[in-house]
Amino acid sequence: MEKIILDTDIGDDIDDALALTFALMSGKVDLLGVTTVFRNAEKRAELACCVLEALGRTEVPVFAGLGRTLLQPIPEWNRELKKYRPRQMEVLEKQSPSIRPENRPAVEFIIDTVMAGNGDITLVPVGPFTNIGAAFAVEPKLAEKAKICLMGGVTNQVRAEWNALCDPEATRIVFGSGVPITMVGLDVTTKCRMSYDQVKAIGAVDRPINQLCFELIHLWGGDNPEPCPMLHDPLAVAMVFDPTFCRTRPMHIEVETNSERLRGATVPTGEEANADVCVSVDAERFMSYFVETLTR
Repeated sequence: MEKIILDTDIGDDIDDALALTFALMSGKVDLLGVTTVFRNAEKRAELACCVLEALGRTEVPVFAGLGRTLLQPIPEWNRELKKYRPRQMEVLEKQSPSIRPENRPAVEFIIDTVMAGNGDITLVPVGPFTNIGAAFAVEPKLAEKAKICLMGGVTNQVRAEWNALCDPEATRIVFGSGVPITMVGLDVTTKCRMSYDQVKAIGAVDRPINQLCFELIHLWGGDNPEPCPMLHDPLAVAMVFDPTFCRTRPMHIEVETNSERLRGATVPTGEEANADVCVSVDAERFMSYFVETLTR
């Protein structure tokens, strides 16, 4: 069973909550902890606790991480926080989970856990890479002890994917660290959109986690009565325990941090490969496996 730490910006897009649910319901990973990142990381940690309680997995520890980027000026983040109103957080007004986030910084947990391991821990960042970048900046030896399977980036277009864009400097640290990386980017994840029939199938199961996922999907969907999530983050989780879902190609990924227009772009170059990049996906098989996992 693969040991993982899931680093997530749960609460914005719905695929984070679905990735956490999928990881634990798969029975294929040993989830050592959940760390949260980006903007109000403390509230995100509370939402992660809510999902874990619905799963009956209250023993999994949750750690709030860094709420702002490595180099972004603080006033800009204060303005961002004032505008931060993710709909999924509304469940916390009705549900108060019995478990609480740990009183310990996420970056410290990541470093200590990986360094105490036997090189068998995979970091699975599915949000902006601030926590992971900070951890590697503090302890570069993490590259000798960890693996990374990340959701982020794109190589078939010259543009910045959201997770890379939110903290380009942290993204650059991660790709320059020397750690083995599997990059699950928009090249493949955009091919994994749920149908509303699949959403209904998940909601039809009468147990707390299914009802919570169904509610979160509709909160995320807003005014759309039939939201159909794209499973970016669950695909990254799946690649940890079944790399046959995607075909990969070794590439050297350079992260743009100078150009204002292209900050965060993940650009393939001709240099020695620093990542195995997913270039195609067996979407039908993955989607079927995902829905089966959440409904069985």
